Amino acid sequence: MRYLRPADVRSKTFRRKKQGYDPAQVHEFLQIVADALAGRLRLNPDHVRTVRFASVPNGYDPLSVDGVLHLLEFQVRNGIVPPTGLSTGEDLHARKLPKAGTGYDRAEVDAFIIRAAANLDGRGAMTSTEVRNTRFSTTSGLLGKGYQVQAVDTLLDDLEQELRFRGR
Repeated sequence: MRYLRPADVRSKTFRRKKQGYDPAQVHEFLQIVADALAGRLRLNPDHVRTVRFASVPNGYDPLSVDGVLHLLEFQVRNGIVPPTGLSTGEDLHARKLPKAGTGYDRAEVDAFIIRAAANLDGRGAMTSTEVRNTRFSTTSGLLGKGYQVQAVDTLLDDLEQELRFRGR
């Protein structure tokens, strides 16, 4: 069975049906579940099992959503969160971020990654809260001057989770 990381939950999408679950409600709830998996808040697993969404035209396929919720209920109930894969600074540097015309400023992100990598290797005092509150400037369409926002946010989620598990 493949368990979902908080970053996977945040970026989850589903097939659409003529009539299905309201995508906005589904995504709002998935953000809560991702925060629970990341250790940011406590969530009663029964709430995952009993959540209800409005039915809307062109909504998410209920069977697909319910299948993911079943897995997430099991994960929340049993405290299962897959490893981040960020054990060392080398692991962090190995994550290649896709470039984009608009996105997060590459120089700022690169500087942050250097500092975070040193921290993973025991040289620094970065905390999960610091990672969670990190903000980057965005580029305004200059070719290749940014990193894709979602890719950076996924990396930040994993880094925050890793530091939280290390008690920082």
